[in-house]
Amino acid sequence: GSGDPHCGWCVLHNTCTRKERCERSSEPRRFASEMKQCVRLTVHPNNISVSQYNVLLVLETYNVPELSAGVNCTFEDLSEMDGLVVGSQIQCISPAAKEVPQIITENGDHHIVQLQLKSKET
Repeated sequence: GSGDPHCGWCVLHNTCTRKERCERSSEPRRFASEMKQCVRLTVHPNNISVSQYNVLLVLETYNVPELSAGVNCTFEDLSEMDGLVVGSQIQCISPAAKEVPQIITENGDHHIVQLQLKSKET
């Protein structure tokens, strides 16, 4: 970061801003002014076979604000569904077979799909 305690990352709004412009910035983990305060996630499993569908993905969260409003799990433009918040974990289900296009690439038999979490509050 810049070292400015008033400037940093407004977590649920996904923006770099001044603290007073970040909604509810006084609440825990909503505003990060140092790298050590940034959100971190690990996903289990971290990869699945292209032939597996509806797989439970468990995301361990670190430095995440309170998420009682809920979250959506979005897999690029393939699917979006409610995530389940359980303590410090978020559970998402990978897309169903009908939502995943047949994977035929020149790069081999893999395809990287980006998972995005969105707070229902924002």
